[in-house]
Amino acid sequence: MTNGLALHTPEEQQLFKEQQVILDNAGVGICFIRNRLIQRCNRQFAHIYGYTTPEDLIGTSSERLYPDSLSFRQLGVKAYPRMLRGERFTTELQMIRLPAEIFWCRVTGNLINVENPTLGSIWIIEDIDRQRRDREALDALHYQQQLILDHATVGIAFMHQRRFSRSNDRIAEMFGYTPEELSRLSTRVFYPDRTAWEAAGRKHHAVLSRGEVFCAEVELVCKDGSTLWCDLRSKAINPAAPGDGSIWIIMDISDRKRHEQALLRAQDVLEQRVTERTRELESVVANLHREIEERRHAEERIRHLAQHDSLTGLPNRRLFEQGFELQLAQAAETKRKLAILFIDLDRFKHINDSLGHHEGDQLLHNLADRLREACGHENTLARIGGDEFIILLNHVEPYERIEQLTHRLQNALQPSVYIGRHEFNISASIGVAIYPHDGTDIQTLIKHADTAMCRAKANGGNRCQFYNHHLDREAVERIELRNALYQALPNQEFELHYQPQVSVHDARITCVEALIRWHHPDKGTVAPDCFIPLAEESGLIKEIGSWVLDTACQQLKTWRQAGLDLRVAVNLSAAQLDDMAFYQQVKECLERYELQPRHLELELTESILMRHVDHSIRLLNKLDQLGVHLSIDDFGTGYSSLSYLKRLPLDTLKIDRSFVRDLCTDQDDAVICRTIISMANNLKLSVTAEGVERAEQLHKLAEFGCDLYQGYLFSRPLPASDITRLYREYTPPENEHYTI
Repeated sequence: MTNGLALHTPEEQQLFKEQQVILDNAGVGICFIRNRLIQRCNRQFAHIYGYTTPEDLIGTSSERLYPDSLSFRQLGVKAYPRMLRGERFTTELQMIRLPAEIFWCRVTGNLINVENPTLGSIWIIEDIDRQRRDREALDALHYQQQLILDHATVGIAFMHQRRFSRSNDRIAEMFGYTPEELSRLSTRVFYPDRTAWEAAGRKHHAVLSRGEVFCAEVELVCKDGSTLWCDLRSKAINPAAPGDGSIWIIMDISDRKRHEQALLRAQDVLEQRVTERTRELESVVANLHREIEERRHAEERIRHLAQHDSLTGLPNRRLFEQGFELQLAQAAETKRKLAILFIDLDRFKHINDSLGHHEGDQLLHNLADRLREACGHENTLARIGGDEFIILLNHVEPYERIEQLTHRLQNALQPSVYIGRHEFNISASIGVAIYPHDGTDIQTLIKHADTAMCRAKANGGNRCQFYNHHLDREAVERIELRNALYQALPNQEFELHYQPQVSVHDARITCVEALIRWHHPDKGTVAPDCFIPLAEESGLIKEIGSWVLDTACQQLKTWRQAGLDLRVAVNLSAAQLDDMAFYQQVKECLERYELQPRHLELELTESILMRHVDHSIRLLNKLDQLGVHLSIDDFGTGYSSLSYLKRLPLDTLKIDRSFVRDLCTDQDDAVICRTIISMANNLKLSVTAEGVERAEQLHKLAEFGCDLYQGYLFSRPLPASDITRLYREYTPPENEHYTI
């Protein structure tokens, strides 16, 4: 670079270059000044003053860096006498940079040689403009806060170790002290004796230690010995360390207490009179209620017997058809599809004729209980005669719902039934008719479902038969979609989107979850909920899962090479977990893309983990030893045992979006979220909340101690290029309002 120094020999030039490298890598601005001219400076110095390169400043007057000549001369008057004494001069002042911007900086100067001041001086420049302005803003905030305190109509005080560290005038006025007296006092003066003071302290500390607000109505002692009823509210400034201090808000409620006591006395008199009159009516009312209840129970019993099967307690055909009429009317208005499942127990007549009706009735009662449990509360099950049952399925889209229900019904009947000394193995034939494809009225649909059931029984029983289901367009489309799925990978129709996971504590993006998207050439984007079940049925899920893992790792390598400090999370299928070669696949993928195992997170659902518990534990232990981050997805929706949970080498629990959605309005969901987070913390696991869409949800999760969140509040799933742009452009807020 051009400089104001004469360099004659190659050694001098080399030394100069080495010095310049050191200067350019310093974190502060550095310059050499002789005769008020800049002889040499580093890049940081040039950048602080808005210049592109140091060459733009070499040989120029240092006066150009000052807002005016006066400030330039004033610095010289202050600095050089001290520097001539061999002292280091440091001060904060305003200077000017391009384009004509006044800013604050800290300057430190030394003479190169006190014995020979003509050699010049060295100056170190630090840009403190942001710090200075933040400090001024903080001072203004403190001033505004004190104004608020002094004009508040309630007493406000900041306490440290139960002593006043700061308070407003109102609290001193309430208790008869001057502000100066109050600043030297302990809260002991407000209590009649030490025992009461210490008891209040223990209760107060217990509440603040839980991070809660202490609320109480207490009678406190004033300076003159009189007492004052107060509404006291207190909260720890730092719940993790209640001893660091708390804030008190005190309201004088003495007048209210006097009015309450007067009201209580009047209420006692009134209650006494009401009690006398009430006794006179109690026996009359009790007798009347008894007669009404007896009549109501009798009517309910008659109505129940008229509408329910006396053996199984299920709705009979009459009640079923009444409910079906209402569902048909609603379905016609909303264009919704319904399904009728006609169930006939295979070979039951033979059992009934062989063993007698008594054991047959017991068997029917047992099987009806199984069908009721498998049917679920959202569907309607009825017994319409003999060994025949019928189910109304209210929601049939997608058609997998029908298949899932029929599988549940058949699985429910599969275990043996023991009646007395006899063992029975019962199966069922099921016929299905769909509204409006197979009929638009009750009788037609039941008839067609019965016909389909007869076809199932004729084909050997223990199976489900759809009435004319090959003509149903949706079934055809499902077959077409399954066939197209085989070409999706070869035709490169899949793409990964990534949804950020953000730290609740400092708002940094720490991880992204890889989510697959299918861009069908004719149907457009196909939702994962539509094609993932098809992939699992067809066996393609393992091949697709391998593609997702490889693509996500390849993208992660690109991001980390570009300086993005991210971890990528990949969802695993049951087929991948069952694959004996899966561990080797993960290891080779990490090696192929030169990734640290800790930068890869594998997500598994509870149901997948619990399919083969011992195998899952062995595989996860190997992955954990490899260093891969492991998490349970949709936690709380499955049926994993806590005894297994502590055996699994997990790092993270992900709270399912169904609990987060109504977190702020549903007390049960709030309790579930808080419990999961508390349990995870005790197990040394981190917690990620899914589906966070509103700020109030995030505030609650932060209060509960959640670590990470993902959802539309921060970002929807994005293509990889958009994630790169988001990461580079996003700056976490410095004073995040939701952090705890």
